[in-house]
Amino acid sequence: MTSTLIIGATGLLGSEMAKASARNGDSLHVLVRPATSANGARMHPLKELGATVHVGDLDDYDSLVRAVGKVDRVISSVHVGSASEMTLVRAVRDAGVSRYVPSAGFGLDFAAAAPGSIEPLDIKRAVFDAVREADLPYTVIYTNGFFSTWVATLGDLTRFGSSPLPPDEVTLYGEGNVPATFVSEKDIAAVTLRALEDPDAVRGEIRIAQNKITQSAMIELWRQVSGRSPRVKQMSPEELEALIAAVPGLGLLRAFWIRGETALETATPEARTLYPELRFESIESAFVAMAGAGGRRL
Repeated sequence: MTSTLIIGATGLLGSEMAKASARNGDSLHVLVRPATSANGARMHPLKELGATVHVGDLDDYDSLVRAVGKVDRVISSVHVGSASEMTLVRAVRDAGVSRYVPSAGFGLDFAAAAPGSIEPLDIKRAVFDAVREADLPYTVIYTNGFFSTWVATLGDLTRFGSSPLPPDEVTLYGEGNVPATFVSEKDIAAVTLRALEDPDAVRGEIRIAQNKITQSAMIELWRQVSGRSPRVKQMSPEELEALIAAVPGLGLLRAFWIRGETALETATPEARTLYPELRFESIESAFVAMAGAGGRRL
C-alpha cells in the first residue's frame, strides 16, 4: 500500500487532499501542529479517515524528517506565505521520497505570471527553485483560481472571509471583461492524486485551466442562478494599482482581472488533456449549491 503524507490537511485544500488520498486507498498520514493536534473538532475529520497523525512544525526540521521518513509521497498544501517550506524541502531531500508535490504550484502558472509583481508568487518561485536545485522527484500542479477564494467572492478577493458569500456588494475590476480560470479544491485534489500515479509527471508541471469566465459574466451567472442581484461598484486599473501599493498581496487581482494571466496559454500541459477521464465541477453547479445553502461559503 502506498503511503502519502498531507501537510496542511486541516485547510480548505489540504482537507480535500486527505479525502482524495483515503479514497485512493493510500495509507494516509498527516502532519499537524501541536495546537491543532489538541483540537478535537479539527482532528475529528482526519481521524474518521483513519489518518496516522504526526505532530510537528514546518520550522522544526527533526519533526519533518521523522514524518517524511515514514511515507512514500508528500503533498504540501501549506499557505503561500509560509517560507518555512524551505525546511520541508530539505527534509524531503534528506528522507527520500518517491514523489513530492510542493505548494509552490497551487496558484498561477509561472510561465504566465510576470516575476516581481506579486509577492506571494515570488515566495512560491523561491520554493520551486529550491525543489529543482535539490533534484527532488517533484510534480507541480498549477491551479489558478480556487472556487472558495474567487468564485465564492464573485471575483473580489477583498471579500474573502466575509459573510454572506457570495457578497451582496462586489467590486468589478477594470471593465470586467478579462477572462480567468477557476477550479474547485475537490478537483485540484483529484488531479493531484491522478498525477501521483503518472510516471510521466515526475519532474513535471501540470496546469488546470478550466471554467474560463470574465468577472462580469460570473456576476451575471450568480444573478441568474440565485435570483440575487449584488451591488456592483467599478474600480479602474489605476485605482487598483493604488490599492495594491497599500496592500501588495492584492496584486493577485491585477493578475486575474487586468492582465488575465490565469487564462493565458502556456507550454505547460493541461490536466484535462493529460487525464481526459477526469470531470470538473462547473461554476454554475457551485453557484447552485451556494444558492441552496443560503449563500454561505463553499
